[in-house]
Amino acid sequence: MKKLYTSLVFAASLLFLQTANAQTTLTQAVDFTVTDVEGNVHNLFNILNGGQHVCIDFFFDTCPPCIATSPMFRDTYTNFGCNEEDIFFIAVDVGDTDAQVIAYENSVLGGPPGYPSVSGLNGGGNAVVTAYGISAYPTYILIRPDQTILEQDMYPIANAATFTGYFANHGLTPKPCTVGLNDEQADVAFSVYPNPAQSAIYINSDKELSGYRVINLLGEVVFSNEQSLSIGQQATIDLSSFNAGMYFIEVNIDNAKGRHLFVKQ
Repeated sequence: MKKLYTSLVFAASLLFLQTANAQTTLTQAVDFTVTDVEGNVHNLFNILNGGQHVCIDFFFDTCPPCIATSPMFRDTYTNFGCNEEDIFFIAVDVGDTDAQVIAYENSVLGGPPGYPSVSGLNGGGNAVVTAYGISAYPTYILIRPDQTILEQDMYPIANAATFTGYFANHGLTPKPCTVGLNDEQADVAFSVYPNPAQSAIYINSDKELSGYRVINLLGEVVFSNEQSLSIGQQATIDLSSFNAGMYFIEVNIDNAKGRHLFVKQ
């Protein structure tokens, strides 16, 4: 169920629950320019003209379904290239300040998610919400580079694989990040071999790992180990039960994330 937020007065609105479809009735994008909580300016049409699709997360900080699905949106951002590949991800808030959005990121996502987040009151989010006629949260939409709105409301969201399914309908496939969310060196701090692999794959790191997992191209976690791995210690992942295909290993290093793609033969 989505949390609805009336558009009359953002700061003192009437909230109620209701399922909703096509949360924006628009079929063509409306241009906007916003400033994210880190002070960076983003123009929608400039991004689209650069050849990227744009996926927007409309949210607000006390919305329970937003809190539940924001981590899935963040994982999808990393699964699809951290805004460096086919899709540019951006979160647009309604009714909150920059400080409230930053607090939301810290409490829900454990810190900055990597993609831009725009507050309603300080960053221009309220005007975008009005332009798109959004009244239920979260609302996730997908815009093609020609400014066509391909998905007016991707919901309900069960996990990151749900987004992957929607994107696949439009020929968009995962292209995982090779850098971490908080530390651009996390990806080079560890190595995996052999690649391609058959029966097993091995992880070596010159930093301590606080956990690692294997994720398929649908964004589903197929293996997870939360145990720490000391510097110089090797981890072995048995691949005998894995289907042939492409996967990536994600590791946690110093509160950052690094990823490497590998092939199971």
